[in-house]
Order: sequence, then C-alpha cells, then structure tokens
Amino acid sequence: MPLFSSVLSQRIWVISLWAFMACPYLAAQPQLTSDEAIVFDEQAQSLLARGEATLTDGELVIVADRIRYFQKRKQARAEGNVRLTRGRFRLVGNGLVYELDDGRFEAEAFRLGIPPIFAAGASLSGTIEKITLKETTVYFQEPGPFAPNLSAKTVTLYNGDRIEAEKVTFRVGKIPVFYLPRYSRPLDTSALKIKAGAGYRSNLGTYFRSDILAYAANGLRLGGNLDAYSERGVLIGPGFHWVSQKTGHSVSSNLNAGFIDDHGIKGFDILDRPISSDRYFVDFSHEQQLGENFRLKARIFAWSDSEVVRDFRPGLFYTNQQPDNFVEAVYTGKTFIASAFLRLSPNDFQLIQERLPEFRFEMLPSRVFRSGLYHSFQASAVRLEEDSLYGLPGRQSDRMDFLYTLQQPLKINSWIDFTPRAALRLTYYDDSLGNRGSFSRLMGEIGFDLRGIAHASWNLQNDLWGIDGLRHIIRPVLKYRYHPEGKHGRSDIVPIDRQVFSATAPPIDLSDIRNIDDLTDLHVLRFGLENLLQTRRDDYGSRDLLELNFYHDLLLSATPGEDEWSASYIQLSARPASWLSMDLYTFINPEQLTLREARARLRIADGEKWSLSIHTDYLQREFDQYGLDYFYRINPWLGLRARLRYDAKRHDFIEQIYGLRHRLGNSWEIEYQVAFRSGTTREDNTSFNIRLNLLQF
Repeated sequence: MPLFSSVLSQRIWVISLWAFMACPYLAAQPQLTSDEAIVFDEQAQSLLARGEATLTDGELVIVADRIRYFQKRKQARAEGNVRLTRGRFRLVGNGLVYELDDGRFEAEAFRLGIPPIFAAGASLSGTIEKITLKETTVYFQEPGPFAPNLSAKTVTLYNGDRIEAEKVTFRVGKIPVFYLPRYSRPLDTSALKIKAGAGYRSNLGTYFRSDILAYAANGLRLGGNLDAYSERGVLIGPGFHWVSQKTGHSVSSNLNAGFIDDHGIKGFDILDRPISSDRYFVDFSHEQQLGENFRLKARIFAWSDSEVVRDFRPGLFYTNQQPDNFVEAVYTGKTFIASAFLRLSPNDFQLIQERLPEFRFEMLPSRVFRSGLYHSFQASAVRLEEDSLYGLPGRQSDRMDFLYTLQQPLKINSWIDFTPRAALRLTYYDDSLGNRGSFSRLMGEIGFDLRGIAHASWNLQNDLWGIDGLRHIIRPVLKYRYHPEGKHGRSDIVPIDRQVFSATAPPIDLSDIRNIDDLTDLHVLRFGLENLLQTRRDDYGSRDLLELNFYHDLLLSATPGEDEWSASYIQLSARPASWLSMDLYTFINPEQLTLREARARLRIADGEKWSLSIHTDYLQREFDQYGLDYFYRINPWLGLRARLRYDAKRHDFIEQIYGLRHRLGNSWEIEYQVAFRSGTTREDNTSFNIRLNLLQF
C-alpha cells in the first residue's frame, strides 16, 4: 500500500508538472522552466525551480536563481539575482513576490528601468500600470556621477508615462540643489532646462549666469534668470515657456527677463547718454491660433538702455540688436483678411514709427462677375507717431488709405502669360504740415506682367548627390509699372512712413509699397530670368537643387542723380545635398559697374562629425566682413569649435573664439571658451568663458 501511494504521488506530480509546463493554454497557466529538475512539494502545493529559473506569464517574464510557484494562491516568489521584464519595463532585485491573479508584485532593494526612467530604492509594490517606490532615487536618463536626479520619500509611476513624488530633493549627482514637498509631471517632457555660464570680463568682473526653467504643469515651465557679477551685482528675473496644442487651438508663449541694480561702471548708451543704475531687459513672445481663422502674435523687447542685453546677455544681442515691439491680430475669411496691428516704442534709444494702432481690411483677388477680370481692395486706418530723436522733431499723423486693383490674366499660348493691371490709391491725412488742415492724395498705377515658362528633363542618376532625374525650369519675367502723381503733395505730408534702406529688390507694385508718406513718381521696367533645377524626391514630388534668379531695373523716367539702369540683382540658393547648402545675394550698379552689396553663405557638414560655415557681408562704403564657423567632433564626448570674423576695412580679425566642448554622460554639455576681440567698445580684448547646458532631464 505505501508503495502504491508513493507511485501514485509521483504520477500525480508528473501529471501536474506536465499540465503546468506543456499545456500553458489551459486556463492561461504560466510556464515554469529551469536548468535543473523542478521539484514538486505536495504538502505546500508548490513547484520549486532552481538554476536560471524562468517564469513566463503572457508578456511578463521573471528570471531568478530560485522561483517557487504556489498553484492554489497563484503566487510566485523569486530569490537571488531577480530580473523581471515586460515590454520596455525591467526590474532587477534580490527578491520578488508576484501575484498572477492581479499582476501585483513586491520587491526589496530594487533597480528599475522604464525608459526614459531609471530608479533605485529600498522597496516597491504595485502593478505595471501603477507602481509605488519607497526611499527612491530617480534618473530621467542614464545614471551617472553628474546626472541630474531626484531623491524622494515616495514615488508613484503611472503606466510608465507619468510620475508623482512626495518630499522630493532635486540633485546633481549626490549634491542637493532644491526641495519640493510634491512633484508631478508626464515623462515625455523634461523636468529641467538649464543654461549656465561663467567667466571673467574686466567691466563685469568674475560672473556666473544661469537660465533655468522647470516643469510646472502640462505644457508650462516656470523659472527665470539668476546671475552674479562681482563688479555689477546680482541680476534676477522671471521666465516661462508655455506650449499648448488642442484641436483648433494652439499657444506658444515665452518670457525671459532680468533686473539689476548695477553698481559698476556702466558707461554710455548708443546716444552717448550716461546709463542709469536701474537696468532691465524683457523679452516676451506670444503666438496663438484660435480655430482656422484667428491668429494672434506679439513680440516685446523692452530694454532699459541700448547696452543692457549686450552686457548681460551677449548671445541674445548677437542675433537682435534692433528690437521690434508689436502686437498683431489677424482674422482670415474666405475672401478677405482683417487685421489690427500695434507697433510700440518702449525703448527711448530707438527711432520707431509707432502704429497706435493700424486697422486693415483686404479683399482678396476675386473675379468680377463672370468676366476674366479680377479685382482686389485694401483699406487701412492708422495713428502714426514718432518720438523726437537724433535731432528730428516728434511727429504725429492720422491717415486713411484705400487701394483698388484691377487685373486680367491672359494666356497667350502654353508658355506665355500676359497680365495687364491698373490700380487707384486714395490717401487721406487728417493733419498736414504747416497746420494747413487735412490733405488728400489720389494717384494711380498702370502696368503689366509678362511671364514665360519652359522646361527640359534628363534621366540622370547620381547616388552621391541623390539625383534621380533632372528638370530645369526657366521663367523669363518682364514687369512694367507707371505711378504718375506720386510726388503730389509731398510738402504737405507728415513723413513718418518713409523710404528706408533695403538690401533686396524694392517692391514696384503700388499695393506692396509701404513708404506711403514719401512716394515718388515711378516709371520702371523690371527684367527677370528665374531658373529652377529639380530632382525627384524619395517619397513623393520634387526637390529643389538650385534656384538662380536675375533681375534688372530700367528707370524710364529717371530723376536727376539717378541712373537709368539703376540696379541689377542676383539671387542664388543651392541645396544639392543634405550636407551642402549655399546662398548668394548681390546688388550691382550696372552703369558704374560697382558692387553695392553682397551677402554669401556656404555650409558643408559631414553628419555629426564636422561642419564648416563660411559667410561674407559687404555694403559699399559701410563694411566688408568675412566669417568662418567650424566644429569638429573628436569622439562622442569631445568636440572643437572655432569662430573667426575678419574686417577687410580694418585689416584685422575683429573676433576669434576657440572652444572645447565636453559632454558629461547624456546629461551635460560643457564648453570651455577663449575669445579674442578687436575694436569693440564694451567687450574685453581677451576673455575666458565656460558654458554649461543641461541636455535632458
């Protein structure tokens, strides 16, 4: 009988083991395997697997030195070198309890990864969907000695895409930075954005700059600037970045500001006035889209003086030396555009034509009944003001402007289009010069556009340049415009919207000309030849390889001092490959055979290995400068950078910057920089700087 009982028990164990391992599809049973024989404990109704034991429950896999599975409780206990994986979730620890019914697990002394989250702590419990971690350190990218992290009493992860924490200390490595009682954010956004720098300048002293933004709510980051200057004081100011994307509504808004009680030697501003000790800068931008029709945009650059950004934020000054301040609201209908535009002048060192505000209505070109004629209409009303500056008196003007345009596109044949056009413009001024009351001006435009188009194709293949066939499109253009009575009444008009210097071909359409207050008679022929070279895209359509355009203006009624052949313009834009780009613009006086202006840009790059950019800027009798930017990556962690600017008029390098970029893990990028300058009024001839960027946290 005992023998029979023993045999029966062995058979039951074999049958149970076979059912557990060989038939996992029955009642969704898990699978248990190991390198050694699996032992069945009849009394405890459990299976014990040793030696690289593996428990598989659907997509979840547990591997450990030992796994004991309790059949009735549907519970697994893993010990020794425990590894749990499910999709992108991975857990490592010394011990783990897993409940198969509800997917709950508990672990001690764990390490956990749910990219981009990496965590280590005393204990955890929960499910894949919601895990609670105790006494935990959380990294938002690969851990490292300098990696930003947070240490928290309790951390809860939801579905691997959101974190909530209590009693949180933010740290860099093991160094505490600041504390929060509670913290919450989605994991697809970074917690912190840090830009910092340090160095020495004789007029600033030893300095430290920082720009920090921290996640506050969905799409919103709050923070600001905190700087310290041994010769100037402390600069502090708020900042935020807000982005929201919803159906039919989007917002992008930024603020960057700084305030300082400057107790150093401040010098003089651009107007040679002493600079006050109360200094500030405010940089605000806002773009908002409401539905398909309404758009709002604003840019505010308020500076206490012309040099404050140059002193304390030279990177911003390098890209924006003439700040513009405006607010614009635009509503776009099916056949019209209505807008309100406000241009302000908060800075007392700039001569700005303020629009307070300008209301504008534009009827888009539409067919006149069933004819071949198309007409359009523009109307605007504006209060213009200009402060007294640079020896000019303060000015003010109230103006209404109306423009009606009529044109008829005609197709002569398959490759020539001819469009005659006419326009009438009525401008009303409420005030005129000399207090002579209101003034009205009526002027017209007649002209035509003659356009041709021709193309040729070649079945040319080239892997190096990514060419899959070539197509050359050539478009000859001839434009004629005549604006009589443009000078009428100029002596009575308050000249606020004046002609300003432009580096591009000036507009000749009456509807495009913005210098309404000092118009002149215009009688011009503009010749043009436009070239476009294209190839097929890999996915769909075509890719522009090269665009080369020539334009030339012939003044048919030149005023004294003007050349009949007034200007020739050449525009080149080349993108033959992803690693090569080139742009060129020139403005030539053909009668005097002189180059009035030239701008050129060339960029060559070899992926992330190296890049070279060369540029030149020339303006006759003003400046003639050449620049070079070069970056070379030595290895994944080190890179060299150089920037050179040469002034041909001074026969000198006016700027030389050499830098070494050092990447610390995946968290920080540090650049050590030495700069040599010549001919500057506020920067040192030699300076040393350190720049620090937090790549992701």
